[in-house]
Amino acid sequence: MYKPTINTSYKGVCRLYETCGRSDYCLRAAEDILFIHGFDIRKTPGYEDLTSDQKELFAAHCVKYMNSVGMNTKITMYPKAVHFVREYQYCSFPEWDEEIQKNIRWQIGREWIILKANGRTRKFKKYLDDDRTEADIDKTVTKEFEYLRVDWRQNGTNVWFHVTAPDEYY
Repeated sequence: MYKPTINTSYKGVCRLYETCGRSDYCLRAAEDILFIHGFDIRKTPGYEDLTSDQKELFAAHCVKYMNSVGMNTKITMYPKAVHFVREYQYCSFPEWDEEIQKNIRWQIGREWIILKANGRTRKFKKYLDDDRTEADIDKTVTKEFEYLRVDWRQNGTNVWFHVTAPDEYY
């Protein structure tokens, strides 16, 4: 597993940007991440399971996301995992809401299935609200989405992003 930028001083990382000709402190490509921040995004867990298009999308996301944060955050961050996933959003059966005077369905859980480039799948994560069970899921309204999920470690915490190609909107 990686560690955040090897050269963790603010000034040291700024010098690396300037050495690469990046006086605006913006990354241009995945190679910049390797040279300046010292980790290869191609070694991120899950990378080998992506198609070539998904790998390009992941590289573009890494560059764009790292450019969107400040230098102090950049030196603490790295991608923990990347997967192309199918997400299921589970809803409850209709329940009458007195306030709005109509039946509503609540989202009560989610599940993520990893879709590998070779066609295989693997369960990634699943959760249901604390007081809910499988019997509470109305299978007729399950929503399904597919996207690149990127998990980051930054500033000592974990965050994840739902990444789609620029022309895809949900």
